[in-house]
Amino acid sequence: MKVKPRRAVIVEDNAQMRELIHMVLGALGITEIVSAANGAEAISALQAGGADIVFMDWQMDVMDGLECTRRIRAGVDGIDPKTVIVLVTGMVGEKNAETAYAAGVDLFLEKPVSVKILHAGVEKVLGRS
Repeated sequence: MKVKPRRAVIVEDNAQMRELIHMVLGALGITEIVSAANGAEAISALQAGGADIVFMDWQMDVMDGLECTRRIRAGVDGIDPKTVIVLVTGMVGEKNAETAYAAGVDLFLEKPVSVKILHAGVEKVLGRS
């Protein structure tokens, strides 16, 4: 079992989806939650305080989720390349999932996504039973 996560970053340009993810993380006991509207803001948030888990959208202006994921995995910008990344996206299908995993995401979830699936996904990637 991994250490209980303390900080999360939600990278999502849709306010309703950010709120849904925030609610799930709060229910799991994660109290330090930072929101970012795009990948560039996420990089800044991660540089400022790191994160145990990042929820990332794929399609966003400025810097999309895959570019942000690749930067995190490359270890540039002083960010831990082992940070857990969950991609929650409207980009559906096996080819998109393969592309996302190749970029370095830990979990690929298709929108629309339920609270139950988000909760199960967090527990899966954080190694909870």
